[in-house]
Amino acid sequence: MEPLIPSAIYPLGCSFLAFSIFCGVTPGPRLFLMGRSNFSLLGLLFLVSSCGGQPKERTGPPILVVGMDGLEWSVLDPLLRQGRLPAFSSLISRGVAGSIRTTQPTFSPVLWTTMATGVGPAEHGIHHFFEASLEGRLLEPSSPLPYSSNCRKVPALWNLAGQEGLDSLSVAWWVSWPAEEVAHGRVVASYAAQAQGNLLWKAGVWTKSLPRLTWPDALEDEVLPYLKRGEPAGPLRAEYNNLFGLVPGKEGWEFPAGRDAFFRFSFHGDRTHYGIMRDQLSREIADLNMVYFGLADVAGHFFWRYRQPGAYRYPIPSEHVEVLGDRIDRAYEVLDGWLAGLLKEVGEDCLVMVVSDHGMHAANLKNPRHPQSGAHEDAPDGVLILAGPGVDPVGTLPFGKRQMGSIFAVAPTVLDWLGVGVPDYMEGKPLRRWMTAMWREANPEVGGKDYRSGFRKPTRPRTPTDGASATFLESMKEIGYVDSEN
Repeated sequence: MEPLIPSAIYPLGCSFLAFSIFCGVTPGPRLFLMGRSNFSLLGLLFLVSSCGGQPKERTGPPILVVGMDGLEWSVLDPLLRQGRLPAFSSLISRGVAGSIRTTQPTFSPVLWTTMATGVGPAEHGIHHFFEASLEGRLLEPSSPLPYSSNCRKVPALWNLAGQEGLDSLSVAWWVSWPAEEVAHGRVVASYAAQAQGNLLWKAGVWTKSLPRLTWPDALEDEVLPYLKRGEPAGPLRAEYNNLFGLVPGKEGWEFPAGRDAFFRFSFHGDRTHYGIMRDQLSREIADLNMVYFGLADVAGHFFWRYRQPGAYRYPIPSEHVEVLGDRIDRAYEVLDGWLAGLLKEVGEDCLVMVVSDHGMHAANLKNPRHPQSGAHEDAPDGVLILAGPGVDPVGTLPFGKRQMGSIFAVAPTVLDWLGVGVPDYMEGKPLRRWMTAMWREANPEVGGKDYRSGFRKPTRPRTPTDGASATFLESMKEIGYVDSEN
């Protein structure tokens, strides 16, 4: 296993020992997690000298970006009409909601890295779930290595915020492990996102802690209690059962039971990250706050055949439909509850973006044994919701006119909201057309600098624990993204 090395290089003269003490890596008060008003002047001066960009006090509202993998309007629309998604409905009523274009291939690590960097895979270097050529050929087919954050060739939003003296909070974003040393930032990293539960609670992993799971290191103390609650036999097991029910453990249920077992792991991972995100927001709301949930995507892949059985050219047992037919809808309701909790923490004086990387639809219509009955290889549009101070409150855009932009616009829009100039190398433009004229006048566009200059060089993927790559590979086979021949 390649030795872990720092993922960011700070300016010459940075005292690592003193920085560690200040950030709470060694015993003592964790000043880093306190509100800015609690920093001492000495601490602020030291932070400026040792951690990069000079801290800024923004006058604008904080920003919350909620990534929800695989959100699909054909599911969202009827649930909104039925009043089953009150948090989504409330958010849309004070903003705008529509569709967002995506790219192919629709591999989650590629798309979520594009959204975090503003550039495509050729530029950011993440081409697949596993280390691969730009054309998608695995470099080591027999033992592929999942991409890790050190493979990324360009800075992500949390890096850019730190360089501009802004603080950030990132929880569970794709390809964020190992946690990068981000100036003014808090990072809870994800190694495998949708498959994170399979890794986090593999025997003994969470008790020993995943190396470089957080930045700063002391943040791990705040995270481990949530990992303990999320373990398979922990209290989240009963919560899952109450939300989704039990799949009968009898003959004829083996296939759906296998899908349910993996979906349970996905829920435990997302629910754990929701708890961590909400806890961190309650401690301090950063200038930029980002979190990722994969629940809708996994639900769509596994349970679409039970939600829309008439679309398939093979019989689906009615008892399976009765038990699992509302599984996707319930997943959306769970996400609505989590969204409500996050919105409660940040309040209405916050710019909010809810975004998905793609949509979802019925797939593999002739194969009853394919693990995926919902898919997105043809790159269906995702969902985009913007709300908060300055967003034009037009509500849900009408059918045929829902297109709001592309995934390349996510990073530029976030930077624009932060008051940071958008670099010319980014492939999209800020979605300013969805802001009010008053906001646009008060917040003119400014030129951006090339943040790629001086960014650390990419290196080969790292593996957090023995067997982690194999666990991730098996998880991707379960989801149906890879098979034994690829």
